Amino acid sequence: MEMTMPRALAILASLAALALPAAAEEITLRHGFGETTIDPDKVQRIVSVGYHEQDFLYALGLAPVGVHDWFGDHPYATGPWAEDERKAVGAEPEVQKGFEIDVEWVWEMQPDLILATFAPMDAALYAQLSQIAPVLGPPAEYPLWGGPWDAELRLIAQATGRETEAEAVIDRISAKVDAAVTAHPQFRGLSGTAAYFQNGQIVGYRSMDGANRLLASFGIKSPPVFDEMVGGSDRFQISPERFDLFDLDVLFWLVEAPSRAAIEALPSWQNTRAAREGRAIWASPQMMGAMSFQSPLSIEWALEPLTRMLAAASDGDPATSTEQTP
Repeated sequence: MEMTMPRALAILASLAALALPAAAEEITLRHGFGETTIDPDKVQRIVSVGYHEQDFLYALGLAPVGVHDWFGDHPYATGPWAEDERKAVGAEPEVQKGFEIDVEWVWEMQPDLILATFAPMDAALYAQLSQIAPVLGPPAEYPLWGGPWDAELRLIAQATGRETEAEAVIDRISAKVDAAVTAHPQFRGLSGTAAYFQNGQIVGYRSMDGANRLLASFGIKSPPVFDEMVGGSDRFQISPERFDLFDLDVLFWLVEAPSRAAIEALPSWQNTRAAREGRAIWASPQMMGAMSFQSPLSIEWALEPLTRMLAAASDGDPATSTEQTP
């Protein structure tokens, strides 16, 4: 039977349609500030307004166009633990300085996705940013600042279509943490915590703080009372006269040299077992940054020197150096 031209064209068009990949579909992601609908295949210009999200993007092989500086004054707001990955994806993002989110700066970046999974953001600011582009807040199942790094990575991966890459990263780092834990059974059952010192006050953190969560993976647990003391916040402040609360098997100080000098001059510190037995770890600026960032890349970078310093601090021998740094 002779085929007419219109029918032949219709059949060819149908065959061509079958050969084309299915059109990408939008997905709706739930997070701490609500729900965001996005098409991962259309995400091209990512701006991170949080303090550490650039590390997560680099781990997934993505290059943000804008990032938010936290501390350390690193080029491109990228710590040494993530520099190789930044270079690998060719990222040279614009950097917003200052702790608060600059909405005008975000708008100038013309993003199609705004990452705020670890950001100084409230509901009003979320609504304002959402007028610029879809905004991804923190993992919904956890309090603000309290989500584990793998939950955060999975959420970012969903928004960017990188779920396979995320699982590979999680498997790699989890295997390294498990190996370190297995190699140091002496850590299990110890007490310990990370601490800061500000304006003459000790700053303590809840158990779900990133650094404390990493210590807990070794079996080093922060005092349960700390979770009560933070109340509705993520930290608490207390007088140096209460160093007894921090007189633990291991104390990881996230302080710089001037603060260390101020702490070591205090009689209330000198009288602690932690001081007498060398149980304090005084982090280098790089290690302080890595332990604060608690990103997949910073954890991987810090893991080996961290285990060495924990072993030195937990043995109770002041002659064992706890200042081994990368």
